[in-house]
Amino acid sequence: MKVRIIVPFVICIVMSIGSASAVWGGSSSMNPFASVFLPQPQGQLSKLDELANSIYNAAYTGNRQAGFQYVQQLERVLDVAADVLPGHRDGWTAMAKDADAIKLKLLIKGSGAGWLSEASRLRLSADALVHPEHALWLQYETVMLDDLSRTEKAWKRQTGDAAQAARAALDSLRSHAERVEPAVAMLYGSDRMLELKERLRYTDRLLKSAAAPADKDGPVDHSLNALKDAIVRLYENSGAAIAVPAVAPPASANPIGWAMLLGAIISAVLTYSGWRKYRTNPYGSKPIT
Repeated sequence: MKVRIIVPFVICIVMSIGSASAVWGGSSSMNPFASVFLPQPQGQLSKLDELANSIYNAAYTGNRQAGFQYVQQLERVLDVAADVLPGHRDGWTAMAKDADAIKLKLLIKGSGAGWLSEASRLRLSADALVHPEHALWLQYETVMLDDLSRTEKAWKRQTGDAAQAARAALDSLRSHAERVEPAVAMLYGSDRMLELKERLRYTDRLLKSAAAPADKDGPVDHSLNALKDAIVRLYENSGAAIAVPAVAPPASANPIGWAMLLGAIISAVLTYSGWRKYRTNPYGSKPIT
């Protein structure tokens, strides 16, 4: 008779301890594989930054084999990056295009085409996402303003090649703008760059048709001033950190904890039932003789 009391009592204690551990131990003790299935933004961002830097270093040293391997790894990250990482889809699309361009150049045997430009864009994009407050692309504001200053000085030459010299300096500005374009798109979308690109096209069109600076208040000068304003506006409010989604497991019921709690309740009921029967008939039922 005592067995009917002791066994469920022991089971009740074990189930109660297990249920308490499930509650107090938190999700980390009962869900050890959560980190495998849930997205880890910080880890993915670090991997993205590491691959972008590796591709840039491979491009700088001309290591085509290493560059191809790194691009393949980057493509696997980009396949899921837009769904689990912060950043605008325009930026992810731009990074995917640059990765495809690098891969295509590396696949063509004997191709001497450089891929440093695309590698630089990838590096700036990843860096803008990982370090938005101190990103490398922010340093290009000074570079582009210097390009614009050289364009203005070339245009004011008192020689017949003023327009040609100004267009050459403007090409440098355009190249730098194209280099930071994916980084800007990653943080703010593609619309933020539209004004600067349009101003570059319009100024270049004016320089093509101009022979020499007629006066300091001509259309080219007005366009150069507007181009400077576009550069400044591009960097307005830049460097602000974008929000990285917090990594937290979704709230859900713990089936193991509930099972242990239910088992503890059932064991307690059986223990109490056995104890009541034992009090009523402590010596058990005697066979009829």
